[in-house]
Amino acid sequence: MPREIHEKIEHAGHAGHEGGSKLPQAIGITVAILGVLMALCAAQVGAARTELIATMIEENGARVRYLTVSAKYRALLAQLQHLHASMPDPVQMAKKDGELKTLSAQVKNPDTMLGIQAAGLHAEKILNTVTPTETDVVRFLGLVDRIREEADAAKEWSESFQDAVQLHANTAGRFEIAQLAAEIGIVIASVGLLLSRKVGFARTLWSIALVLGIISLSVAGWTKMNNTRLLHTAEEKMHSSEHGYKSKNRDEEDVGEDKKLEEDIRRDIKKLTAGS
Repeated sequence: MPREIHEKIEHAGHAGHEGGSKLPQAIGITVAILGVLMALCAAQVGAARTELIATMIEENGARVRYLTVSAKYRALLAQLQHLHASMPDPVQMAKKDGELKTLSAQVKNPDTMLGIQAAGLHAEKILNTVTPTETDVVRFLGLVDRIREEADAAKEWSESFQDAVQLHANTAGRFEIAQLAAEIGIVIASVGLLLSRKVGFARTLWSIALVLGIISLSVAGWTKMNNTRLLHTAEEKMHSSEHGYKSKNRDEEDVGEDKKLEEDIRRDIKKLTAGS
């Protein structure tokens, strides 16, 4: 009877020894897997930060373009206000014309009538030098309309980067969490490997490391799948807004209008020079 009990105890000891010898191997494999997972998360963090910086640089360029076009629009609007102030008031002009006609009808002396007509012609000649022409005003109105459309498109383009910037920042932050979980898991598993002779304690640490590995893998996998889909939508919005802005940009047409204006000014100068 004592011999049978001794054999059972010895058999149990061998079984425990065999089970304990496999535990370090399992912990070592876990450490290796967590190390690979940590490296992948670190690579994703670096890539997300690089994309974040690149996107913010593009956003800054679009914002500068919007500010430039917006400032140009405000300057043109101020010039348009100045042109409008230089134009005669239609109501006042009609009123004064009626009064002049009434006065002219009351004049009986031909010489006085000629004097009034000469004064009217002289006044028209003076007003012609300070009153903007209809062609210039219409051309300026068209330019202001085009610049306003371009400014609106540039604003939409600059604002379209916000979703992508936020997504890249979130991606980097979540992969950092996954990386941290893997790092902590490696540390805990390493402690379990060092204390593998204490089978119960080592198994507990190994289990905690496995849980952290699962958390790390879950966070990394969910972030990759979800943010990749959202990022595709954000990039489509950026490209669409950029295309919309470029379709509203009329720099080449403006250069053509500027050259045409210069030709008109030169032609008018020649006429004035010839007439003087």
